[in-house]
Amino acid sequence: MTGYYAFNHRHFSYPAAFTQSYIQKRSAGSWLVGTTYQGGRIKTTDDAPVELGKTRITMHTFAIGGGYGYNLVAGKWLFHASFQPSLILFNDNDIEENGVKRDGKVHFPEVITNTRAAIVYHISQKYFVGSTFLFNTTLLGDNDDYTRQTKWRARAFFGFRL
Repeated sequence: MTGYYAFNHRHFSYPAAFTQSYIQKRSAGSWLVGTTYQGGRIKTTDDAPVELGKTRITMHTFAIGGGYGYNLVAGKWLFHASFQPSLILFNDNDIEENGVKRDGKVHFPEVITNTRAAIVYHISQKYFVGSTFLFNTTLLGDNDDYTRQTKWRARAFFGFRL
């Protein structure tokens, strides 16, 4: 889950690129400040192989950071790119294996990066088509022993305005 504030919010619009609830008519960029929360739980079931054992991993991570986003308007096209690295301020990870609980190691600095891109083509005032891309990387630990979690999502869409 992420949240952001765009300093140039009167001219720059994330929704124009990602939800099409706004139409950006001129190119503009903005410095961004934002927060990121990641949480999750992984637990083995009774169907898991015996050698895997009973395992439960719980993760809660909160980060604050800043970055920059830009919307380039070229005729009927909108191209978006943004990058927002964040420093992890709170990290509560624990692992339980076969009834033995241990806390996950926390090392400073740990980071989360959010990279976004979008292409939108306005066919007419009413119809549009496009694609969005989100790439998220979390780096936990230190140089000798770190964990990298990478998530990405790409979407293609066609839509119309009422």
